[in-house]
Amino acid sequence: MSPPFDELLPWIVLIGILLVVFFIAKLLLVEEEKLPYRKRSALVTETELAFFHRLREAVGGDWHVVAMVRLADLIRVKKGTNSFQTWQNKIHAKHIDFVLCDLETLSIELAIELDDSSHQRKDRIERDEFVDAALDSCQLPLLRVPVADGYNPKKLRAAIDDLLSRS
Repeated sequence: MSPPFDELLPWIVLIGILLVVFFIAKLLLVEEEKLPYRKRSALVTETELAFFHRLREAVGGDWHVVAMVRLADLIRVKKGTNSFQTWQNKIHAKHIDFVLCDLETLSIELAIELDDSSHQRKDRIERDEFVDAALDSCQLPLLRVPVADGYNPKKLRAAIDDLLSRS
């Protein structure tokens, strides 16, 4: 036969108190959980790095070359736009491979995308079409360069000058 509830009550209370003390101690004594981030090994891929060096050679000291710039840092949604947050979300997580900026003012002069084979996928084609249209709507020129084994700095500079002279 089981003991009456009155005899078990002190044990139930004691176990409850011990559980509360245990959980409070665990909360107070446990080390603060580390954030789930780790440093990337590099800002750009090896392919992008090779292009970066030829791009710097091509522009000489005429512009700063900035890598991996968020689209939302280059363009903004106009205030008062319907569905503002929806439009903001479309540019928030996208980035441009390289940007040429004025040496003195850091004004944005030209965006450059290095297009590898992933740009042939349907989702990337749609993304590229959106980026093209978004930058065009802001009159920010975009130079698309196909990935290659090597890049001729003089030809790259000619393409940059040509695009900038047309915009």
